[in-house]
Amino acid sequence: MKILIVESKTKARTIAKFLKGFYIVATLGHLFDLPKKEFGIYLENGKLKAKYLPIKGKNKIIQRLKNLISKAKEIYVASDPDREGEMIAQEIKMLANKNNLKRIVFHEITKNAILNALKNPTKIRQNLVLAQKSRRFLDRIIGYSLSPLLWKSKIGESAGRVQSAALKLIVLREKEIENFKEKIFYRLIVNFGDFKAIYFENKNKFLFEDKNYLEKIKNDLDDIFLIEKIEKRKNEIKKPTPLDTALLERLSFLKFKIPSYLTMKIAQSLYERGLITYPRTDSFYLSTEFLKDVKNFLKDDYEKPLMKKSKFSQEAHEAIRPTSLKINQNLFKNNLEKLIYLLIYFSNLSACSKNALIEKTIVFLKNKNYKFLSQGEKLIFEGFLKYYPFKRKFIALPEIKEGQILKAKEIKIEKVKTKPPKRYTEESLIKKLKELGIGRPSTYSEIIKTLIKRNYVFKEKNFLKPTEAGKRVIEFLEKNFSKLMDLNFTAEMEKNLDEIALGKLDYEKYIIDFWKDLKNLLRSFN
Repeated sequence: MKILIVESKTKARTIAKFLKGFYIVATLGHLFDLPKKEFGIYLENGKLKAKYLPIKGKNKIIQRLKNLISKAKEIYVASDPDREGEMIAQEIKMLANKNNLKRIVFHEITKNAILNALKNPTKIRQNLVLAQKSRRFLDRIIGYSLSPLLWKSKIGESAGRVQSAALKLIVLREKEIENFKEKIFYRLIVNFGDFKAIYFENKNKFLFEDKNYLEKIKNDLDDIFLIEKIEKRKNEIKKPTPLDTALLERLSFLKFKIPSYLTMKIAQSLYERGLITYPRTDSFYLSTEFLKDVKNFLKDDYEKPLMKKSKFSQEAHEAIRPTSLKINQNLFKNNLEKLIYLLIYFSNLSACSKNALIEKTIVFLKNKNYKFLSQGEKLIFEGFLKYYPFKRKFIALPEIKEGQILKAKEIKIEKVKTKPPKRYTEESLIKKLKELGIGRPSTYSEIIKTLIKRNYVFKEKNFLKPTEAGKRVIEFLEKNFSKLMDLNFTAEMEKNLDEIALGKLDYEKYIIDFWKDLKNLLRSFN
């Protein structure tokens, strides 16, 4: 008997449609984890050890897997192609204790991808297992060290490596808003009917604090304006990159206001049913086969996308894309699935199209010795905008010529108030976390979900606002554990996990050293 082990029933059903001669079984996620009610990590003779127990409710699945594995001549593990999936593969190996276990890796659930993976089995990538263990150990060490202090102080429920960094960003933004002081400026606007112009003194001086100054200019103007100069420039609008996880989460929120956790849940379902490639990825790379299909589909619109492979070449290495350019409307379970799929579909078409081209027109006008300026844009070549899910407006100027005289219909002074910075939305927080190198794209949705669940953050018109509890947690952690709360330090931890994944850093030494440093911090706190 040959068995193929995957994580989900949906994935098993999809593969069973085109793979014969295999018994396909699902683990339903992880099988083992650190204990829930005890620390579970310890040192033994200077070596790092961990206690792994069956996850609650998994005993029947574990026993079934043991029975199947004992009877199987060939065992293939096809868990997802990332650190999490590699850890699940390792758990199956712990369970199997057999040398004939083979690891297969694919990034889309299609017949060709599965058959090709079976022809090229590999081994469990231990560096990825160690990187996932390290992440889990760090989260456990930080959580079990800091959370009890929050409980005892009656400040909050929990602290976490990335969770607290994300909360800090939200709290800092709230402080910026609270400390914001409004400023009032004025600008002088001329309305010609079909376009407007603004008074300026130099390229950076359009707004003025002194309203009386503009009143004097306004009173000195007549209603006749001379078009002194017209400049036309052609500018390219760069097409977007293919989709990685963070970009998919951001675009889904911007376009449909779908929360990141729901976007990823839907994307995972689309992947497991063979409709898209693996949705947890840092890469912008698209396969040669897919690009051939897109080129045939787009024809003259096609241009090679802006893509790069992930530097972690042993991880999921392709961007999120459809597995086929043929859309079957009957495959979607609901409208949300259809929206996310079409977002992925058209984002990929736009990423593989040509840049758009616009003509920017800058008009300089004169009235006496006073200078005015107006700008407009006209789309010359649509390029990727033909397919891009977000529509962009271009406001062109009317047909006017240098030396032409125009009569103003209205000249007025407008008040402009400065605005406080906006609170983070899910989209802008994910963008910021990625810019800072904090966390992994696959974890962003869970981080935001946890902050809301812990009552550290709540949503107000889709903006993330900290609660008083959230503010107190950050105040406490900043005061007592400033090093851990340093955003650069958190980003450095993420880099170290990546180094472990690449086999460039000793995971055991890194975890032990971090643990010792944290213990010293805790001693100084006590």
